[in-house]
Amino acid sequence: MNGAEQAFGHDHQEPQRPFFIIGQWSGADVKVWAVLEAPPGADERADAWEECALEAEDAFGSMEVVFAASAAEAERAVRREAAETAVLSVLRSRRSGAGSHRRVSHYYS
Repeated sequence: MNGAEQAFGHDHQEPQRPFFIIGQWSGADVKVWAVLEAPPGADERADAWEECALEAEDAFGSMEVVFAASAAEAERAVRREAAETAVLSVLRSRRSGAGSHRRVSHYYS
């Protein structure tokens, strides 16, 4: 297969671009309010990130930057990451004994 065939064939992957995902995270639950393609330049992206992050905080939300080929793929990636992070958090809690069914009772006389 030559270079032109690879560029348009099944082996072709769209280039990854930065997206701002704005919403609220609560464990594995993600409420996505907006998915915006970030500006390509580093300076413009930093300025836009600061503005979007402040607006998200004002609305009691937050913002993540995700690199993906499309807005839909970016949203799927952030939802998948939230679910994976929630599972890892539960596993860490179990290993550390936090929230364990074993309780220490203190009796005072």
